[in-house]
Amino acid sequence: MKTQVLIVDDSEVYRLFLRNALAGVTDVEVVSVASNGRLAMPRVNHYKPDIVLLDYDMPEMDGLAAIPEIKRLSPKTRIIMFSTHTTQGARLTLKALELGADDFIAKPAGALGGTVADDLRAKLLEHIRGFVVTNTTRVAPAEPKPLLKARDARAVKKFRYCLIGISTGGPPALRRLFKLLPADLKGSILVVQHMPPLFTAQLAESLNEESALTIVEATTGVRPQPATVYIAPGGKQMRLKPDAHGDAVIIVEESDPKELCKPSVNILFNSAAEFCAPETTAIIMTGMGEDGYMGMKALSAGGAYLMAQQQEDCVIFGMPAKPIRDGIIDEEHDVEGLAKKITEYLR
Repeated sequence: MKTQVLIVDDSEVYRLFLRNALAGVTDVEVVSVASNGRLAMPRVNHYKPDIVLLDYDMPEMDGLAAIPEIKRLSPKTRIIMFSTHTTQGARLTLKALELGADDFIAKPAGALGGTVADDLRAKLLEHIRGFVVTNTTRVAPAEPKPLLKARDARAVKKFRYCLIGISTGGPPALRRLFKLLPADLKGSILVVQHMPPLFTAQLAESLNEESALTIVEATTGVRPQPATVYIAPGGKQMRLKPDAHGDAVIIVEESDPKELCKPSVNILFNSAAEFCAPETTAIIMTGMGEDGYMGMKALSAGGAYLMAQQQEDCVIFGMPAKPIRDGIIDEEHDVEGLAKKITEYLR
């Protein structure tokens, strides 16, 4: 069965590009297009599309106003917003995700042509297919390895570091999580959220306003502090390295151009596995793809305690799926359950 897509954008150029980009895709069908939110609503109500591609800035009813109405008319429809690589675009994106949008794609600056158009088309298909294929099959964990069988949650010690890897569906999940965490945590939290530059700074600022914790975008050379959350900057890599006393120091550095995820969950997790795994609990949460899997394997081998967001609670059950299937996860919880465990293990 084809994935039905509705395009809502006031730009004729983008409407045409998106329709043409999806026209030759055998498992995707563009059922209709609309130039603003008001015109889109009868189409949403009629088609109940699987996915709506939605722009922000439109006459009569803009994207932000359209989101709640789309969800009311068709609760199962996934909304992918188009954003811009600007501070204002980042703010609008976070607001859209808060209102119920499921994902976003940043529009490239300049003309749509050549490799720019090819890259956007590839990204568009990746995001559309991510919603279709990752949440349909229930993943059962493998038989736990003997080491994990012997581990008793009651005997888990306190941890200095909590590492979180997250992608699609991340900002609302992090908002839920950090609202529930108390200000007296003794441990530090480091987060890799897949986002472009500018977006992560706005994310940290937004989350900080609603949490008892201190939430900042990470900078290099900082020693993780208690009750503080460090968000990896978009477009860069964040890792931990030991100082002369073996304590962790945050390093933020330019990414290898060949690295697909900037920031990468694997890079953070692997760095912790090298020297502080026994002091670490790591959590893999909602998101498409497998970033974080290799890092979790390394952490598990080093003695870290691993948790995952439950399948039913994920916007996209991609990143947690393989670690759960392989039996390296010690606990699975929804966001509220994860908050309780973080409080217990870092307090």
